Amino acid sequence: ETLHTASLAAPPLRAGLTEESARRSARRLRSLLGTDALCLTDRERVLVWDGAGHHHGKDVMGHIEALLEGGRGTAFDSGCADLDCPLRWAVAVPLTVENRVLGALVAYAPRESAVLARAAGEVARWVCVQLELAELDRSRTQLIEAEIKALRAQISPHFIFNSLAAIASFVRTDPEQARELLLEFADFTRYSFRRHGEFTTLADELHSIDQYLALVRARFGKRLSVTLQVAPEVLPVALPFLCLQPLVENAV
Repeated sequence: ETLHTASLAAPPLRAGLTEESARRSARRLRSLLGTDALCLTDRERVLVWDGAGHHHGKDVMGHIEALLEGGRGTAFDSGCADLDCPLRWAVAVPLTVENRVLGALVAYAPRESAVLARAAGEVARWVCVQLELAELDRSRTQLIEAEIKALRAQISPHFIFNSLAAIASFVRTDPEQARELLLEFADFTRYSFRRHGEFTTLADELHSIDQYLALVRARFGKRLSVTLQVAPEVLPVALPFLCLQPLVENAV
C-alpha cells in the first residue's frame, strides 16, 4: 500500500515544485507520513496545506526562514493558542535539487515525535528525487529544443542565394515560372522560420520538402530525379520540425 501511495504521488511531482503539483501530491504524502497535517512550500510561500489546522499556514514561512537559507531541517512548537487545535509540534525538511533549496516539506503532529522526524526526512528525500527527475526532464526538453533550433539554422545560405538567382533567371524568359518559384520560395521560408511549435507532422514536412525540391529543380532541371514513397497512415506522425530538410539538402 505504501508503494502504491508513493506511485500515485510521483507523477505530479515530476512536473516540478509548483502549486498544482503540490496540491495533487500533498494528500498522498500526508498519508505516507500518517500525520495530522502537512504543507509544502517553495521559497516564497505555502503552496498547499493538507489536513487540520489551516490557520497555521500563515506562520509556516516564518518558522522555516533559516531552513530555506541554510538547507538544514528543523523542528518547532506550533505555538498555537487554540486549545482545541491538535497541532502542537512540527518538523520541517528542505526540498533540494543540486544543492539548491527549492522549498520545504513541513509535517505537523500533536506532540514531538522522533519517528515522524525520521519519516519526514525519508519522504522529503523521495520528493527530492522526483524533483531531480523533473529537472532532468526539463533539461532533456531544452536539449531537444536546442537541437531543433540548430536544424533550423542549417538551412544553407547558399541555397537561398541560388534559389533567388534561379528565380531571377526566369524573370525575363518565363515570368509565370518565376512567379510560381517566388511563391514556392516564400512558402518554404515562411515554414522554415516559423516561431510556433517545435514539432510538426510528416505531411507538413513532406510538403515543405516538395517546395524545396521545386526550387532545386529550377537550377538542375531534368538532371534531378526524385522518387517519394510514403504510406498514407504515417502522414499524421509527429516529428521534430524541419528534421528532413537538411537530409534532403545533403542528398542533393
